Amino acid sequence: MNRGHYSKTKQLWGKLSSRVILLLLLLLTTACQQKTADNKASDAKTEENAELDLESRLLLNNATLEQSNAEGQTLWKIQVKKAVYSRDKEVAKLEKVKGNIYHDGKIVLYISADKGEIYKEGEEIFLKDNIVATDPRNGAVIRSQEVEWRPKDNLLIVRKELKGNHAQLEASAKEGTYQTTEQKLELKGDILATAREPKLQLKAQHLTWTIPTQKIISNQPLQGIRYDDKTKMITDQIVTDRAQVDLKAKTITLEQNIEFKSVDPPLQIASNRVVWNYLTRIVTSDNPTRLVDTQDQIIVTGNRAHVDLNQKVAHLYDGVQGVNDRTQAKLYAQELNWSIPTQVISAMGNVIYEQVNPVFNLTGDRAVGTLRDNNIVVTSNSPTRVVTEIYPEPQ
Repeated sequence: MNRGHYSKTKQLWGKLSSRVILLLLLLLTTACQQKTADNKASDAKTEENAELDLESRLLLNNATLEQSNAEGQTLWKIQVKKAVYSRDKEVAKLEKVKGNIYHDGKIVLYISADKGEIYKEGEEIFLKDNIVATDPRNGAVIRSQEVEWRPKDNLLIVRKELKGNHAQLEASAKEGTYQTTEQKLELKGDILATAREPKLQLKAQHLTWTIPTQKIISNQPLQGIRYDDKTKMITDQIVTDRAQVDLKAKTITLEQNIEFKSVDPPLQIASNRVVWNYLTRIVTSDNPTRLVDTQDQIIVTGNRAHVDLNQKVAHLYDGVQGVNDRTQAKLYAQELNWSIPTQVISAMGNVIYEQVNPVFNLTGDRAVGTLRDNNIVVTSNSPTRVVTEIYPEPQ
């Protein structure tokens, strides 16, 4: 290529490059202007939609809301600081809720909460934060952080941190329900319930408390601790698979796999069914019962039992057996009275006393003495009826 031709080509390429760059700058400038215009239009549209959304919702301040059933009876009536309804009017969000819940025209709950939501035209009401529900009929107060009210079912569902307070009982649980027609509070999960005078503490995973009848039912394992009101010390402890507590009578009916421990006297009671008056500390059973003095290792069993722990006396009936677990001395009778502190036993009816060292048997109508040191005297109404059998030691 000659030098003149190369120079002309270079000049032509330079002119084309300048034009291309200019064209690109024009396109970029136009695109930026279009984008800016689009953004402004989008922002304007967003603002317009927001205004339309606000206009389409219903906002009420310091309002009173209520709902009635088909018969015209009021189901609930509440006052709110603010209520904001959705555009379809299906949901209402509430602030500072306070009001009444009704059944058959009567107030069954006074209720308050920081927040709330209404769904399905008032068929479901959710309340949140610092909830307090009070039943004016019985004085029960329920507190929680989250509940649901279902007017058609007359049911308050407590979903979080339930705390119940009443003159009879204080209770806490993970969750629960309150049936307003039956005035029944069902507690679920990590339950701690405390009755007063005397103080009785119950632990379980499920309890049903019917407030008007003052009864609590547990169909799952339950633990109980009784305290002395003066000393604040533990007096008795129980474990059972099932229980029914009568707060009015101050009794607990224990059933299945019962473990009963008394601190003073040091006594364990085992049976499949007992009734415990936790006020008087009297335990009765019409089922086979086993009493164990953990200090002196004396074991007494009978088909029926009456134990007064305050008086420290036990009465057993129908096929009674007393055993010194250390020496294996045994006493059989139809009826037996046992003074636990002194260990003195009085037995009546077809008495048999067996001793291992030395080996001998005594039979008669009555027996008095202490199994702790094998000091038993057997007597009879007729002197000829006392029989002694001595067994020589094998050579």
